[in-house]
Amino acid sequence: MIRLAEKSKTQSFTKAFPPDERVPEPSIAWDETKWDLTHKPRQLKSGAFSWVLPEKRDQYKLLTVSRPALNDLGLPDSEEHDNEFFRIVSGQAYNDNPTAQEREYPTPYSQCYAGWQFGSFAGQLGDGRVVNLFEIGNYDNTSKYEIQLKGSGKTPFSRFADGKAVVRSSVREYVISESLHALGIPTTRALAIVTLPHTWAQRYAAENCAITTRFAPSWIRIGTFDLYRWRGDRKGMRALSDFVISDVFGGKETVLNNFNDQEPEFAKIVKEEWDEEKFGEFSIYDLMYLEIVVRNAKTVSQWQAYGFLNGVLNTDNTSVLGLSIDFGPFAIMDKFDPDFTSNSEDHTLRYSHRNTPGAVFWSLTRLGEDMAELIGAGPTILSDPHFTEEGIKKEWENQIVTRATAVIELAAILFDHIVTKEYGQLLMKRLGLSSYEEADEQLLLDPLRDMLQKTKLDYNNFFVQLQEAYLKEIDNEGIRSLAESITKSNEDNIVEELEKWLQIYVERLNKHGYEDVDLERRNISSKVNPLFLPRNWIFDEVIQKLADDPSSNRYLKKLEKMAFNPFDPLRWGHDLKDTEAKWLSTSDQVSMLQCSCSS
Repeated sequence: MIRLAEKSKTQSFTKAFPPDERVPEPSIAWDETKWDLTHKPRQLKSGAFSWVLPEKRDQYKLLTVSRPALNDLGLPDSEEHDNEFFRIVSGQAYNDNPTAQEREYPTPYSQCYAGWQFGSFAGQLGDGRVVNLFEIGNYDNTSKYEIQLKGSGKTPFSRFADGKAVVRSSVREYVISESLHALGIPTTRALAIVTLPHTWAQRYAAENCAITTRFAPSWIRIGTFDLYRWRGDRKGMRALSDFVISDVFGGKETVLNNFNDQEPEFAKIVKEEWDEEKFGEFSIYDLMYLEIVVRNAKTVSQWQAYGFLNGVLNTDNTSVLGLSIDFGPFAIMDKFDPDFTSNSEDHTLRYSHRNTPGAVFWSLTRLGEDMAELIGAGPTILSDPHFTEEGIKKEWENQIVTRATAVIELAAILFDHIVTKEYGQLLMKRLGLSSYEEADEQLLLDPLRDMLQKTKLDYNNFFVQLQEAYLKEIDNEGIRSLAESITKSNEDNIVEELEKWLQIYVERLNKHGYEDVDLERRNISSKVNPLFLPRNWIFDEVIQKLADDPSSNRYLKKLEKMAFNPFDPLRWGHDLKDTEAKWLSTSDQVSMLQCSCSS
């Protein structure tokens, strides 16, 4: 394996797009006399990014490094003891100009984007406390990832903020990124946390700061498209779309193959809903838009099945790759409540569990509007030189609006279909059932959700308890005993709610026809039922331990072992077994905790 310092480093984004016109050359970012320009919040008149270095801090301390992230990047485990690795992930390598330049590290930059927040357009946003360093290949160079530092200081996009990230939010983002990845949910990743012992930020109180190293195949989001629509930059919009197709999605052929390789029901919906005679064949921009829709639908279905809530789902944190991204007031739902929102400031429940799919598609609709010219034009108009160079002819206007509307309406139907089906399939697997039929929604899954809401059982632990139960040749008396065992309740109505659902479940198992019902369903469910998930109250405990003793990351490392290996308790280690048992327990006193956007 090759050390990070020695890996080949590239920057695709800065080669494809123009920079901030006031910082046109990387050399300006290295000039400390120009830091008032590169680190002062302002509106960009043009450009997709601005060259900017991390701010200098008085002291840095490496808190933790993710072993799974190191492995996936093709980096050796010894990196956490390597001084140059530490200098890169802390940003120090860029404060020592000769070293960084001699090693030919690319100049860091921050992306500009816009966005809709809580349903209102917010104008220019951008990487307000993030610098993007470079891209590196993974262990066999089949994938590339862009490395960035979060909490590294002010940029032109910091607006009214201080460019800092506190230890509390950094630990939360680091752990949940790697935890979701371990579950198989598409997500951005976290490589390391560096604390800044002498750097503080005012949040609820004065809090110690940190820098998190994150990575993803691309950090482009719907807000990037919002920027070009806001500016009225048609050529920029097309260039961005072409970049997503070629660089992010792997080229036109890959996008076309991805569309054609969808499951048969997808193709059937397209055939039934798309009027090819009226609108013609799909263009590459139609397919790109639909790919973004499909990717986000699949991710949302997994969030719903595990009870994960992002807390804030705006266009500036909706990834074109369908990645879970920009973690703020997130939570994993302790008990099933469709109206639960993890964001204490979300008074209208816009980002609640029930409304999460709708919130994501609301952002995807804004993307469709951003791309309206491209998806509305269709192959014929797209190939007309006048469209490219001059714009839209008067006689094209109604045709473009009608066609763009049809593409977005098709996207809505496909999004709902994918979320419903993939959410249902994953819930069935969590129940140990390998097949999903449309009738299961009404007969089994709706009653499941109703039962969980009424009984207030721990949502994720319920699936584990059910997985471990013995159901072979179970009779009515056995079902009653199982219901009492799982609910641990003296209230007959709660036991009866679960007992009633278990009757339905056992009937569905019998219909499935397992030869060994317990063995076969566990073989399915054990692959998708985590034995541990990081809850908000556990985060609070670990963060408090770090505040009480900044010299020890013992509890954080224990949380890593459990959260990064949620299906395998043999990898949780022998340390802090009492804490492990406590974290596996449930309590009404600490469940369904919310967070604010303060980070």
